[in-house]
Amino acid sequence: MQTAGLGTLTTEGKLPRERSDFNHVFIVLGGINVRRSLITYIPEGGWEMMQENDDYEMLRLAMNKKTSAKLPKHKAVTELLKSIFSEEEVKLLRAFKTTGEPLSDEEISQLSGVPKDEVNKIFSDMAYKGKLLKIENSFIIMPLFPGLFEFYFTNNRDAPEKMKRAALAHRELFYAGHHFELSAGKYATFRVIPTVEPTLKTIELNKSIQVERRVLPYEVLKDYLSQTSPYVLVPCSCRTAAKYTGHPCKKTDENFCFATGSLALLTIANGVGREVNFDELLEIMKKAEKAGLVHETINTQEPSMFICNCCPDCCGFLKSVKEFQNYGAITKSNFSPRIDKNLCNKCEICMEKCPMEAIYHHFPHSEDASDDMMIIRENHCIGCGVCASNCPISAITLEKVRNEVPVETQAEVEQKVRGAERVH
Repeated sequence: MQTAGLGTLTTEGKLPRERSDFNHVFIVLGGINVRRSLITYIPEGGWEMMQENDDYEMLRLAMNKKTSAKLPKHKAVTELLKSIFSEEEVKLLRAFKTTGEPLSDEEISQLSGVPKDEVNKIFSDMAYKGKLLKIENSFIIMPLFPGLFEFYFTNNRDAPEKMKRAALAHRELFYAGHHFELSAGKYATFRVIPTVEPTLKTIELNKSIQVERRVLPYEVLKDYLSQTSPYVLVPCSCRTAAKYTGHPCKKTDENFCFATGSLALLTIANGVGREVNFDELLEIMKKAEKAGLVHETINTQEPSMFICNCCPDCCGFLKSVKEFQNYGAITKSNFSPRIDKNLCNKCEICMEKCPMEAIYHHFPHSEDASDDMMIIRENHCIGCGVCASNCPISAITLEKVRNEVPVETQAEVEQKVRGAERVH
């Protein structure tokens, strides 16, 4: 029997909850509410009235319905969708008018005229490969991201030539300007969480700090992660895609990304990733920091369903910020590094490790070399704390300099992203 993929949710095995408890897993993947009644969608004019040549275009439009990062009419988008979905698959996907709303195999069968068993077989295979989500005998399509891109390349179960073709199309789309869609809404979907030990040190040093500068649980990775469980280490979709394009990650070839909570339960049940305990989770996070990776998650106060450890070589969000100064793509942390000039020996490790190239060595002009120092370019710094984690003499600390407060829930993020006035 074929093992289910990351895009499959069953109620068998170890899953202890009803499927309605997984709502928040899919909220950011297109606003799903699995408790609603399944509604059959029949396009105006009937199934036969839809032009076959429009199959991929209709899928593009459906994927755009509930996301601010919309797929444009572009040859790279067509190539991307064709590389992932076969003609047989995309014809059946005509049943879906938007992301996040389930259709059963029976409903799809009624709409398409394809026998239900055949529908289930085709769609289950798509779920196994991460092309869509499966909940029992119902299926859900996703926006490109967060959603299809992550599931497809995390599962990494399609034919290698198809995976490569999809990765190359996605890379072409990025450099065609699609990355600016990441900042199309006024509310960023993702935020940076600063590194583990430097943040804890900041809390210890500032116990008496004024209320508006207090460090809150959603700002502290250790506290943030302790609010949810279990934790599953999964392959990084971005690094997998980058490797297929011939541009492998320059930072690491290890897996550092995590599914948590309900999404972790899904991955455990479906054979993707490896479950770890809390102590191992923190150790892996610290190891990621030493590799120069940035902790990113959904821009909420409540625990996210995933934590990514990102680099600007592979992560579309960080790459967009670094290469194109697209600072609306993510929300910086509320922290900024401070270098103790009396302790700093100008070893330049912080400069080498900084993922955003926000630190440089200012060589002296003065006779006494008093202006020989490392300088932080505040406009380029995202407050990740990688510099502080890698300083061998602890000359760098983190200071809370902002008090940006994210929304409380992932449902609010989805509402913000869908409802936000587009910047462009």
